[in-house]
Amino acid sequence: MDEVASFDQANDGDPEKGRQDQCCSQLPEDTSQDDLGRTCSWNDLPQWMRDNPAIVTGYRRATNSYRKCMRSLLYLHNETVNIWSHLLGAIAFVIIAPVAYYKIVGALNAVQWTDITVLYAFVAGAIASSRWVRCDYLGIIFLIVGSFYPAIFYGFYCHSTLQIIYISLITVLGASTIVGVMRPKFQLPQFRWVRSVLFLALGLSGLCPIIHAIVLYGFTLARQSMALNYMFCMGATYVLGTLIYSTRVPERFSPGKFDNFMASHQIFHICVLIGCTVHFLGVIKSMAFWHNGDLSCDIPLDQIRTMYTT
Repeated sequence: MDEVASFDQANDGDPEKGRQDQCCSQLPEDTSQDDLGRTCSWNDLPQWMRDNPAIVTGYRRATNSYRKCMRSLLYLHNETVNIWSHLLGAIAFVIIAPVAYYKIVGALNAVQWTDITVLYAFVAGAIASSRWVRCDYLGIIFLIVGSFYPAIFYGFYCHSTLQIIYISLITVLGASTIVGVMRPKFQLPQFRWVRSVLFLALGLSGLCPIIHAIVLYGFTLARQSMALNYMFCMGATYVLGTLIYSTRVPERFSPGKFDNFMASHQIFHICVLIGCTVHFLGVIKSMAFWHNGDLSCDIPLDQIRTMYTT
């Protein structure tokens, strides 16, 4: 169809190119959106705003105004679900943070400042992924890295050297991914798959400490200390969301039908929220495992294994 470009086409050159292009979608500061309508179609977009040609309508016009951009929170367009899923997710985790501290952490035995730190590292990562509207890539990386900190901390709770090694490694990998995906070239639509592969690689790097913990403790003990059921569920949700986002399913099969609801980007956001929630529950389980029983790092590892395998 005329309104939808080929999926193989993408913006060439610098992603900043075309930001000064004049197009009917760009409104002067003194122009009312009601004069042209609040939304426009793919064909009306300036080049720098074009990303997914299977989303045909419902685009917000480039208003060049923060005030007008904020107004878009109150009317329907093809980013409404993305914005509100981020916003409500951020609000939810802001509320969860103090509740977790007073209702959950306070009820556990011998919780130290390091336990609080890794718990809130995850919460901060979840909030960052919802707050950095114009830095989605940073938010995704912060979320992935922040998710690893508590898993590594509790997975190697009695092995401080391994904690330091794995937390340092995931931090370096996260920083390296930031350097890669934040380069202007990689922000172009044709590099969507490259970005997705980098995010997946960063996430799958978490298999290394998980496998190490299973070898060290045995599967049964590792499953409880790292809340592996929750970790695997979280990982599956993130991978599913990333694959849907990368392949632009379902809109690629029916362009224009999923402009405002159930587009791939929206499904990806929902998967992230589900993954965050599942992982948070897993972190609480891991914390409770080490602090709500008779476990202590003074107990020999073989004895701990026996306690949870017999």
